[in-house]
Amino acid sequence: MKNKNETRKKQSSFEEKCRVVQEILEQGRHKKDVAEDYQIHINTINNWIRAYKEKGVNGLRSAVKGAKSDDRKTQSELDRLREIEKKYNEQMKEIEILKKFQAFLKENENKKHMKR
Repeated sequence: MKNKNETRKKQSSFEEKCRVVQEILEQGRHKKDVAEDYQIHINTINNWIRAYKEKGVNGLRSAVKGAKSDDRKTQSELDRLREIEKKYNEQMKEIEILKKFQAFLKENENKKHMKR
C-alpha cells in the first residue's frame, strides 16, 4: 500500500510534451489548465517551456536518464581501476626485487658450499 506522500513520476512522451508546450505557447492556454488536463505538475510544464525556448523541439526529447550519474560511476570506476593498476605495478616490482634477492641468496649459498 502506497503512502500518500509516495508518488510515482509519470514519464511523458516526446509527443505529449510537444502538445503541452504547443497548447500554451501557440494556442494561449493557461499553464494551470493544461497542467490539470494532463495531470502534470506546473513546474514540469515550466521546465518543458524553458527547454523548448532554449533548445527548440529537441529540448523536449528525454535525456538519457542517469547520464550524469553514469559519468560519475564511470569516473569512479576508472579511478578504482587506476588504483588497482598502481598496486599491481608495485607488486610486480616487489616480485622482481624478491626474485633478485632470492637469486643473490642462492648465489651466496653456492659460494659457501664451494669454499668448504
